[in-house]
Amino acid sequence: MKTIFCVLRSGGKQYNKTHVRWLKRQCDEHAPGVPFVCLTDLLEIEGVETYPLLHRWNGWWSKVELFRYDDVFYLDLDTVILNDIRYMLELDEFHALRNFGNFKLKNRVVMGSGVMSWSEAPRHVYDNFSEKVTRHYRTHQNRWGDQGYVYDQLDGEYNSIQDAFPNRIHSYKWGNIDKSDPDADIVCFHGKPRPWESGQTWVPSLVP
Repeated sequence: MKTIFCVLRSGGKQYNKTHVRWLKRQCDEHAPGVPFVCLTDLLEIEGVETYPLLHRWNGWWSKVELFRYDDVFYLDLDTVILNDIRYMLELDEFHALRNFGNFKLKNRVVMGSGVMSWSEAPRHVYDNFSEKVTRHYRTHQNRWGDQGYVYDQLDGEYNSIQDAFPNRIHSYKWGNIDKSDPDADIVCFHGKPRPWESGQTWVPSLVP
């Protein structure tokens, strides 16, 4: 069985324990019985099972530690789940988001890392990582951040999770959806607004 993972690196301004519990409540409702784990440098998040981060990699670079584990279904902390997603956990090969903005590198749409899934981890993504590479992925167009690094480590070879589940995963910002009543199982928020800032009634309340 896969485990649903999220990642929280403490010290940032955007996310904290409240956002982890917010996501877990959604998973408890829409993926009952599926283990949920937060990979974090915090000693404890009340009500949430945690695994320790081993490195002090800043910000989103902590997501690279996910590749230490097999049987992962990963969700960013600003993900809204609207329906049962347990069927999505049956994927075997590596899947990730196809970039919602259709940005291309070498004539292929680059991946997004907001939703990822694999059975056997491509461990070299973790083993090959060094903080020295982070500057490259901050400065090169269409090679931004962790998703650019993972994309390159996989030689641009990934399966689109949107193609695996057509019309079930959408972007709030880029998607062709009814924002007041989206027909989707997962809605990804990236950048502004955050889900809890959107004013939409279908977004679960952010409570401590």
